[in-house]
Amino acid sequence: MPHDAESPRSLEGLARRLERIEDVRAIEQLKFRYAQYCDDGYDAKGIAGLFRPDGRWIVDGEGGSNDGREQIEAHFAKLSEHIPWALHYVINPQVELAEDGQTATGHFRLLCLCTIVQGDGSREKDAVILNVDYRDLFVKHDGQWYFQELRGSTHQVSNWDQGWVKQPFRS
Repeated sequence: MPHDAESPRSLEGLARRLERIEDVRAIEQLKFRYAQYCDDGYDAKGIAGLFRPDGRWIVDGEGGSNDGREQIEAHFAKLSEHIPWALHYVINPQVELAEDGQTATGHFRLLCLCTIVQGDGSREKDAVILNVDYRDLFVKHDGQWYFQELRGSTHQVSNWDQGWVKQPFRS
């Protein structure tokens, strides 16, 4: 019995399914590459290059809001002065590809261990643990996936020696 082109089992249907799987995986890898650039001393050019030219980076807490690659790069070029070391564990990827395969949303969680320099002029450092929920928008351009918007909501920031029980985070 022949399969029509719309059938998931047809050659065309299989090709579409494979492309969608590859796109989801490419988006996950994009997010993981972002985390790696952050862990490599906040590679500002590398991070900015993961965004569309008009992309947005918005993270509450230690972050802020930056529009466009230039602002994103400038932000990360200075961030290592405040956070000289970080280890980003990006977990729970949930990527939803639009029907047209050209845009997607992604939900991720971040567990991050980092060293934060106090902003009081003392240059004293604290070991910190934090977690963030990401709700990202992605766009495919010339076959490559980019962030259109990375949006993070910080849920917890605590000094390592205090933890989230003794030092709860209030946004």
